[in-house]
Amino acid sequence: MIYDASVATTGDVPEILALQAGNQIAKGGALSVEFPAAWFETAVQEMPIIIARRGGQLVGYLVSSAPERTKDYALGQAKFTAYPAKAGAYNSGPLCVEASERGQGLAERLFELQGSLLRGREGVGFIRRDNAASRAAHAKYGFSEVGKFSYLTIEYLVVARTT
Repeated sequence: MIYDASVATTGDVPEILALQAGNQIAKGGALSVEFPAAWFETAVQEMPIIIARRGGQLVGYLVSSAPERTKDYALGQAKFTAYPAKAGAYNSGPLCVEASERGQGLAERLFELQGSLLRGREGVGFIRRDNAASRAAHAKYGFSEVGKFSYLTIEYLVVARTT
C-alpha cells in the first residue's frame, strides 16, 4: 500500500479524533485512553504526531508527546512509575491504525518517521498485556518490554526504544 505520511497540524485534529473514537475499547478497538480535542491541539504544536493518509483519508496516527502532557492521566503516570525513563524521553503512542489497514506496513511507516524525527531520544509506550498484535508490532520496530503495571485489573507492559 502507498501511504502519505506526514506530521499532523491542528487542521488534522478532527480526523484524528474520529479515528480515535472508532478504535476505543468500548467500540471493539484497543485504545486505552481517549484524549480530547484540546489535548491534541496542544500536542501537535509541541511534538510530532505522525499521520498517514491513503487516498486522502486519514488511516493512522502515532502520537509523540512530552511526559508532562500525560501527567494528568492515570495510565501515563503508571507507565513512568513502572519505568523511570531516560532524560529527554517522550511518550510514543498511542498508535492507531484503521482496521482495514492493519497488516499492510502502515505501523512500520509511522514508527520509521517518528524515529527519524526524534533520533537519539527514548520513546516510551504502554501496551495491554493481552494485545498480542501490538506487542509483536512494537517488538518488530525495536521496542523492548521494560516494565509492567496494572490498572483497574488490566495488565499493561511498558515498552521503550531509542532510535
